[in-house]
Amino acid sequence: MFNHWSYTMLQDRIARERELAERRRQALAATRRVPLRARVARSLFALAVALDKRETWSAVWERLDAKGRL
Repeated sequence: MFNHWSYTMLQDRIARERELAERRRQALAATRRVPLRARVARSLFALAVALDKRETWSAVWERLDAKGRL
């Protein structure tokens, strides 16, 4: 009987640890945000395209990169 009880307790512990790991993974995924640098680069890119529509996206991207804003 003791072996059955300890095996059951071990299985419960493993299940709880897996559930806790899954919750932590979901919480981390929910709080993970796009880095500030990437958000600023995207907004600068959108602004540059809006201001100068004649340029292609690659030219705008090169201008942003040349200014050191990426």
